[in-house]
Amino acid sequence: MPARSPSPEIPAEGSETGKALSYPRSSHPETAPRKNRPMRLVKTAPALLALGLLACSQHGGEPESPAGRRPNVVLIMADDLGAETLACYRNTAYSTPRLDLMAREGARFENAFATPVCSPTRAMILTGLHPSRTGILERLDSPDDTDRTNRLPVHLETFAHAFRNHGYATAIAGKWHLGDFQAHPDQPESHGFDEHCLWVQYWDGERRSRYYAPHNWEDGEYRIHGQDTYGPDYYTDFLLGFMERNRDRPFLAYYPMNLVHGPLVPPPGLDGLAASRYPDDLGAAERKAGHMITYMDAIVGRLLDKIDGLGLAENTLVVFTGDNGTSTSLVSRLGDLSVRGGKRTMNEAGTRVPLIARWPGTVRPGVRDALFSLLDMKPTLLSVAGIETDHPTDGMDLSHSLRGEPGVDRENFYMSFEGDLHFVRNKWFRLHEDGRMYDVPVTSDESRYGMEPLPPEPRTSEARGRLQELLDAYMRVRKTDESYSIVPFGTGGDVFRNAQNPEGG
Repeated sequence: MPARSPSPEIPAEGSETGKALSYPRSSHPETAPRKNRPMRLVKTAPALLALGLLACSQHGGEPESPAGRRPNVVLIMADDLGAETLACYRNTAYSTPRLDLMAREGARFENAFATPVCSPTRAMILTGLHPSRTGILERLDSPDDTDRTNRLPVHLETFAHAFRNHGYATAIAGKWHLGDFQAHPDQPESHGFDEHCLWVQYWDGERRSRYYAPHNWEDGEYRIHGQDTYGPDYYTDFLLGFMERNRDRPFLAYYPMNLVHGPLVPPPGLDGLAASRYPDDLGAAERKAGHMITYMDAIVGRLLDKIDGLGLAENTLVVFTGDNGTSTSLVSRLGDLSVRGGKRTMNEAGTRVPLIARWPGTVRPGVRDALFSLLDMKPTLLSVAGIETDHPTDGMDLSHSLRGEPGVDRENFYMSFEGDLHFVRNKWFRLHEDGRMYDVPVTSDESRYGMEPLPPEPRTSEARGRLQELLDAYMRVRKTDESYSIVPFGTGGDVFRNAQNPEGG
């Protein structure tokens, strides 16, 4: 069994926190490794290990694979998809049959969390580092970054680096949003991916189509497609081909999808299935979003069917999640409960995402109530594959929770956002940097999505005090090193200041 890394819970106030790790200048982005050059491993500072602030992922031993080889890993991350949008998370308006089946066949996490917006989650899930550690606290396409210097630094190890260094074929398709391809053409190969097919958001300063007629960065080449090409289908086909070609060796396929982010553009089919659960009074925007969600669900089904058709199901872990909450312009139906999307808000609807895992014979079917941060994805996936790395991580190895076995679970979830916004959350309460505290019991959708802060009172004073100690320590966490800088997006933080706008923004 792989050894699990120690819990990286933030230490209480009074501990020495926020020290920088020293990375060699040879690993600076300006001297990024060239193709096929192995990444240099960096040892963790002993002082930080002693504090439990950062943990080195120490995974080893035999991979947990019934087929006797390292398991394949397929990680799918939808764009702008809060947990409340899926039928298996009690949505009563949208049709998601393939994800519902995947949830019945595998593990469905009730309490999985991301950051409130795109780039920070993409950096966090790849590196296993807090947003305050990478310095990526908002989107990277800042209008003030006129030289397009913003990018995910190549010396921060990603899970793709680790998988590739241990003999895996690695591929990514879909949406990158961690640096401009014209300014940094080495992406994403320098981040550990052998093959890539990614949407180009900007080229020559112009924004490119997200869905039909996409412009792509494909294995280091800029390619323009015609109107008959629907981007999500093209990226799916790319990964299906990758899995087919690598069926006889272990592979990692990462699919950060373009769906279901706006604009709300009808996909090329499945409109009847999508409409099959619409209530009569469902709004026009929600109908369009529902169509896109159903099509996204079918794409997940195509990937699962391919894995099954290749005879790889019992040797492949498939994980589905989202990068942040749903757009604030959309309202989801959970029976009589209406939940407005919370993207770019530091609340439950902004950070709670779906997390579903399928691995027949290894992942026990059932619901998981334990907290899971997308920060934990990297150490968990490496543990599943029996991969060792000396690079630091803020995440926890929660592979036991995937399997449905006892183990050390996450007790708290931390979040920072541009504009000095922070919170800490456990299974009962969420405390913000300005002292607001919310009742967020994991057993109640009504309470967890509620926006009425709790008044200071004796019954919550002990919990408030403990969370405040954790939050104070977390707010002192700074970047891992100063060899790079990130130009802020410039929004001044969450435009909703942690609260939902009842009019939808």
